[in-house]
Amino acid sequence: MRSGITAVALLAGALLVSACASTAQTHPTYAEEMAQLNAECQARGGMLTPIQGATGPRAANDYACEIRGGPSSRLRGGN
Repeated sequence: MRSGITAVALLAGALLVSACASTAQTHPTYAEEMAQLNAECQARGGMLTPIQGATGPRAANDYACEIRGGPSSRLRGGN
């Protein structure tokens, strides 16, 4: 009986460890995130500008996409 409980406990522990190992996510580096933000911003016709005083671990918190120019046709009523 005791060996059955031990076997079940070991199996449950192994399943928990394998579940944690298989769900590990990789996060982009600051440079990779910066490159992606820059590409997305340029695709919208803008340029990344630093946010004054922002120095964090994520580029999305340190830069804003600045779009200059007139309003889009969507804002002017579609004409």
